[in-house]
Amino acid sequence: MKSIIRKDEAAVSPVIATILMVAITVVLAAVLYVMVSGLLVGPGATRPQVTFGSVDLSVSPGNATFQIAGVTQSVGPANYKVNLQIGTNAGTAIAMPTTSGSYVSITVGSTVYRIYWTDIGGGNTINEGDQFRVAGNNVALSPSGSYVFYLLWSDGGQIQTRSWNVA
Repeated sequence: MKSIIRKDEAAVSPVIATILMVAITVVLAAVLYVMVSGLLVGPGATRPQVTFGSVDLSVSPGNATFQIAGVTQSVGPANYKVNLQIGTNAGTAIAMPTTSGSYVSITVGSTVYRIYWTDIGGGNTINEGDQFRVAGNNVALSPSGSYVFYLLWSDGGQIQTRSWNVA
């Protein structure tokens, strides 16, 4: 029996083969990087988006109370800072209270204000329905003035604000 051997050995040229191998390696490396990079960031590293409801001045007369209307991820209060601005004067950002019902004090100008956080849902995380209350230090808020509450990330980046006027 006669063996049939082809003499026209047409194949992919070595240059094209090398280019294809490099391209496949680069694509696989990129896919692997994208998959692993999400794991390297760690929990809580991305800032959540928070929205506030309207300010209620009647809940505690002389105080301003507002709820968190929405939050994209539940994160503990240790990841946040708060600040307050009255008119054109602002205080210094401070870590927010880490226990429900407790407060932190912020001095704006020569007046001390208290910012309370109430963890409505429990779990010691910032969630929809939680409340913030801004009050004077055992006194009512100034009867006339514009206020801005700042919710900040632990690095000082702004997450959300809520402003209101006391008439």
